[in-house]
Amino acid sequence: MSAVQDDYQLGSDSEELDRLTFQGRILEPATRALLREAGIGPGMRVLDLGSGAGDVSLLAAELVGPDGAVVGIEQSADAIALAEFRARQKLVSNVRFVQGDMHEPATGGPFDAIVGRAILMYAPDPAAVLRTQAELLRPGGVVAPVEMDLTASGSRPATPLASRSVFWLTEAFKQAKVATGLGPALVGVLREAGLRPLGTMAVHRQFVPGDPDGAALFAGIVKTMLPLIEKSGAATVEEVGLETFEARLAQELTAADAVLSYPQLFCAWGTKE
Repeated sequence: MSAVQDDYQLGSDSEELDRLTFQGRILEPATRALLREAGIGPGMRVLDLGSGAGDVSLLAAELVGPDGAVVGIEQSADAIALAEFRARQKLVSNVRFVQGDMHEPATGGPFDAIVGRAILMYAPDPAAVLRTQAELLRPGGVVAPVEMDLTASGSRPATPLASRSVFWLTEAFKQAKVATGLGPALVGVLREAGLRPLGTMAVHRQFVPGDPDGAALFAGIVKTMLPLIEKSGAATVEEVGLETFEARLAQELTAADAVLSYPQLFCAWGTKE
């Protein structure tokens, strides 16, 4: 098993890929804004680290246009098959997906930009990943990872189940040694990788009371993380009550007229010195 396979513990079965695709649709506007701010645009060659079901790669392919190109590297053959199918469905021809390990230099360089969303959080040494891939960067190119901050999630006003679910997820990710607060630290990660930071930006995806997508997103990640939630000791399967979790969370948020916040997305971008 490769290093990146060891890093990512959430799996790549069809159910998890469906969850990631749903999450990708919800996070697309925020990710688009971040990548544009980082300078991803027409004619660029882009490397997408940990491309998964292809969401960021397909978005980047749109941003760079027909004169640009995108290479997504991903360890899961199932995820690559889904990403390729989605590219064919969308008639996107300027993207290709390669099975590989983000800890090793990617193929297809050089690149004008290196991106990736919510992937470095699974790496034991995020700076080492960027340092390795930055060797493929053209002069003046940018490295622009997008990462999350789980501590910024929850409901306002606070509601019991939303607060408990954030606690469960925090403890589960700790059990898996996942850096759930990496987003705000990205500028430092760029510096550690030998890159000169050029900018940073954060976008927060929130859901108004009654929006079913918020409860569905939280229910999906709680379901994925349930074995680690239980292993961490944060809650038992019975305490989580997965069968009714989504409905209970939605009802609680509506009753409290509460806004639900998904983990905040951060992007920091930099270039080689």
